Amino acid sequence: MESNKKKVNVTDQTYEKIMQMILSGSMRPGERIPSENELKDIYGVSRNTIRTVLNRLNVLGILETRRGEGTFLKSLGTEVYLNNFVPSILINSTDLLGLMEFRRGVETASARLAAINATKEDIEDLELYFKELQHKDVSNHEFATKTSNFHLKIAIASKNELFVRLLELIKWIMTSKMEDFLYFKPNVEDSSFYHSMVFRCIKQRKADEAAYMMDRHMMLLLERVEDYIEYTRNHPHVNPNSLVDLKNVTNIYNGREENYNGKNTG
Repeated sequence: MESNKKKVNVTDQTYEKIMQMILSGSMRPGERIPSENELKDIYGVSRNTIRTVLNRLNVLGILETRRGEGTFLKSLGTEVYLNNFVPSILINSTDLLGLMEFRRGVETASARLAAINATKEDIEDLELYFKELQHKDVSNHEFATKTSNFHLKIAIASKNELFVRLLELIKWIMTSKMEDFLYFKPNVEDSSFYHSMVFRCIKQRKADEAAYMMDRHMMLLLERVEDYIEYTRNHPHVNPNSLVDLKNVTNIYNGREENYNGKNTG
């Protein structure tokens, strides 16, 4: 019956069509795309729909609007595909687990390369994360932001631009979700332990160990995400609290570091 048919989202449908046109190679970087009026006639939709689609493509870095000149296609580098791909898998909360599984592979490889390629400046930059968290209580938002930045800094230290770009793209959604995680499971000691161990392995140029520690950290986070998703299904109105006492949790490794393969990594 007609009432049972899924309603078509005209904006999303038009977005997909214009993306197909862009990715088909029929337009070259720097080329001016058709005007809003031309596009609405081509796709048979309203001008507001076209404007919404173009704004989305501008935000994703695929198009560039120049006042008085029109809208132009930017260079179709890797970032175009990533900008389009990553946000699309974050629309529904059920995609979060898939994102975390994807992130596990990226983060593990990133940590391995960071142990090989990190400069002295990279090491010092990573160390700031622990110093910033030691001296004051940190709100959920601050902790989530600093932790996301710490993972991004590891990617930067890896010297792999693709890893950097991927983590930049998923950072914004992970930061907001981490705030909910801290409310759901405020004990962050295990994560802080693995952050410390990953850093130590990178600093000591232990590539395999850095990858192992990051993989274990991601596995722990995956379990946490699974629990969180199950919880939010049963409790749809989750409101993260404003402050969790996270002071000095980054020191947790001090009493546990000797358990790593029976040797001191300090």
